[in-house]
Amino acid sequence: MRPSLVVQLSAALFAWPLSSIAAEPVASFSMTGVSDRGDTVELRFDAPDARTARLLIKGDRTGTPAKTVPCSYEIEPVQKSGTLDNPIIKIRFPDNQTLTIACDPLSDNCHADSYPTVSGTTFSMLWRIQRADPQSVHAKGLARK
Repeated sequence: MRPSLVVQLSAALFAWPLSSIAAEPVASFSMTGVSDRGDTVELRFDAPDARTARLLIKGDRTGTPAKTVPCSYEIEPVQKSGTLDNPIIKIRFPDNQTLTIACDPLSDNCHADSYPTVSGTTFSMLWRIQRADPQSVHAKGLARK
């Protein structure tokens, strides 16, 4: 029995969230997490050819001023887990501390390998990929052509 078009489209949409990371994204992307004090933190990744990123500690819960820490990153070769791709991002901070984040190929959820402490702030192991509006990304891609 052949799967219906609806089932095939649903499967494709489920697999889409990390396809851009697994296939070396051409645009910047970001991830959000939480600090030990409840502040929102963001990892903002520039396009892969730059290999640079910024860790932004917003201070939105504690009322402290926002802090930005520069870092670098690389997307490791995709590890096959059965039939699903498992994208992994390795981040290096200025103090040579590293953080490896593995992402679920079927959602925007990611999991770090440790609780890093950067600039006096410790972060949760759970991260979530923030996506740009597909309409705006598509429009930017068309504008470049």
